Amino acid sequence: MKHVSLSLRDMEAERTRRDKARVLIDTVRRKGDDASSEMIHFLCELDHHFSEHLGLM
Repeated sequence: MKHVSLSLRDMEAERTRRDKARVLIDTVRRKGDDASSEMIHFLCELDHHFSEHLGLM
């Protein structure tokens, strides 16, 4: 079995990235359906496989 060790810096970076994503999604949702649709369209163009995994397509 392989152990994965995360440093405090790694954990902070991950939390920061997660927080940024959450803020972006919350902001787009507050802007309404048009903004949400535009973001979904952008995500589908950017990463087809990830968008399918999320059920966006």
